[in-house]
Amino acid sequence: MTERVLLVLAIFFLVLIIAQALTAPITGASAQSRRRLRERIAQLSSQTVVTEQISLARHNYLQGLSPLERWLESWPVLAPLVSLIEQAGITIPAYRIVLIGIGGILTGLLLVPLFSTNEILIVGATVLGGLSPWIWLKRKRTERLTQFEESLPDGLSMLARTLRAGLPLSQALQTVSQEMRGPVAKEFGTVFSELNYGGDLRSAFLSMLERIPSLAVMAMATAIMIQRETGGNLAESITRLERLQRERFRFQRHLRTLTASNRTTAWIVGLIPFMLAGVLELLSHGYLRTLTDHPIGQTLLYVALGLQALGALWIRRLIRLDV
Repeated sequence: MTERVLLVLAIFFLVLIIAQALTAPITGASAQSRRRLRERIAQLSSQTVVTEQISLARHNYLQGLSPLERWLESWPVLAPLVSLIEQAGITIPAYRIVLIGIGGILTGLLLVPLFSTNEILIVGATVLGGLSPWIWLKRKRTERLTQFEESLPDGLSMLARTLRAGLPLSQALQTVSQEMRGPVAKEFGTVFSELNYGGDLRSAFLSMLERIPSLAVMAMATAIMIQRETGGNLAESITRLERLQRERFRFQRHLRTLTASNRTTAWIVGLIPFMLAGVLELLSHGYLRTLTDHPIGQTLLYVALGLQALGALWIRRLIRLDV
């Protein structure tokens, strides 16, 4: 019984890894770039003044919570989940996400057995119920970051025009937040609000960079802060950055078109073993029983599943480019 449950868990997580690997965007910042970005944010956040001002960005959100909820949100163990929620643009408290995950686990353990005694269904429903909030948040974050980066060139173009018209940076940010829609408008509006309330320009853009961990945002924030410290034509710098972003997304769309057939092939190759196993079980029930019940067969299955997961991750690495 224990061996079968472990085998079901291994198969379930393998399918999850394949789905995550093959549905992830093929373009964007690589793991190395994201790591450098996190290191840069941590380096800037290590300064005392900046850290205090960054905490003010969540002040209005925390004010809407009860004292108990604010205490739960301050737990260090929930800090990664809080960051993920902010990046996804969701206002649900982190502890509620945890409770939803626990509820999903309990549903799989207690409710599903009332309708079926199938081990695969019970284990799969339990694991999926526990992971579904995290998967949903990751998907929402990816969608929001993609939408932000796709709309950013238009926002930069409007920002450059308002700066050329003679408006100060804070008013230019407000204009962009009022004229545009989506994550770009919300983030530019948040930066304007922090500046309007007396916040520091550097800490305001650092807070934005934590909510939108993007190399494009890093480039924009760097250009603005350097211009404030050394002087220069900020509108021209923003215009050059806007052109660079448009070229980048034009190349990304072209790349998605060129790799469409390869991604389809990767899906087919990754799912063929499971489809074949399902067909064999339907045509000859119990045919795979020896493989799943015998210790040697189980060992071979674990090795095969590990190689399958490694292959899915390798395919993702091959089709994902740092652009």
